[in-house]
Amino acid sequence: MNNSTLNTDWLFDQLLVAILVVNRDLTVAWCNSSSEELLRQSKRQLIGSHLSEVLIDSDFSVKAISGSLQSGNPYHQRNANITLINQEQIMADISVSSLEIDDERKLLVEIRQSDYDYKIGVDSSEYSQHIAASALVRGLGHEIKNPLGGLRGAAQLLAMELDDAELEEYTEVIIKEADRLSSLVDRMMAPNKVGKREFTNIHEVIERVLNLLTIESGDELNIIRDYDPSLPEIFASADQLQQAMLNIAQNAVQAMDGSGTLTIKTRVVRQMLLGEKIWRLVMRIDIMDDGPGIPKNLKDKLFMPLVSGRANGTGLGLGIAQSLIQQHDGLIEYLDKKQQTTFAIHLPITEQSNQFRGN
Repeated sequence: MNNSTLNTDWLFDQLLVAILVVNRDLTVAWCNSSSEELLRQSKRQLIGSHLSEVLIDSDFSVKAISGSLQSGNPYHQRNANITLINQEQIMADISVSSLEIDDERKLLVEIRQSDYDYKIGVDSSEYSQHIAASALVRGLGHEIKNPLGGLRGAAQLLAMELDDAELEEYTEVIIKEADRLSSLVDRMMAPNKVGKREFTNIHEVIERVLNLLTIESGDELNIIRDYDPSLPEIFASADQLQQAMLNIAQNAVQAMDGSGTLTIKTRVVRQMLLGEKIWRLVMRIDIMDDGPGIPKNLKDKLFMPLVSGRANGTGLGLGIAQSLIQQHDGLIEYLDKKQQTTFAIHLPITEQSNQFRGN
């Protein structure tokens, strides 16, 4: 591509700011790729939609924007509260200016998420905290395994010397509990092992997860699939991705008591920071349920080891899932929404992956 034939659509698609061109009737005439990510809708859905259908509820009024169209005066508001079509709430800076295209006045609407930098900082902090916590747990695991082995061995030797059946029951309890704790430690340490990686179709992995859930829950579980068929294969461990998604999905099904609606949505995200690196393209898998949600006191420590909202839970499922996804340079994020509990899995689309269709 030379400068004289620079594709302006391609140039606008590289911007992190959402840009909309709006007609006189306040319907969207054009948008860039960042609009898809910020507004949680595809270009096909956005173009032709009325602005009030895109920004469902906000601090600024459509009347004010319409006035800008009539007068030609620019309009700007900082830190506007916006509710999107999926009920997610964001803070954004909005700038509106008029422009002439083919002798017709239109509006140029720029939307920049004002809490974006904060969100990136939180993601990076959570990423580092989880790595540190996982390393601590693995270190403790090694320290626990050795005495557990000695304890179990001593109980076995003691059992061989006992003639009293009632006393043997006590040694059996010791052996059983030692085995249970050893298994628990193994589960905490297992995510450190890197699985075999190959080109993997994420939708095939998701379907295997859903098949397992269907077997467990039967017809009581309603499953909605919202897939982006253009997603490329990624170079990953299919088994580890399946385990991570299964842990999250099983938690969702348990939260709904085995009946309810589970929605799986896949999309591509552009220019996203994961850990300490900004990736040009990231695959996002949303696992959503309509259960009661996450208790407020657990939201900030969901992925920490041994944290559980269930009385009989081990608190390892989400922590293991996070570790497995981080091995792929990705991140799992909990999104606090009004109507749905959502866990978003972000996986970078690397150069080893097939070229993303449409780029």
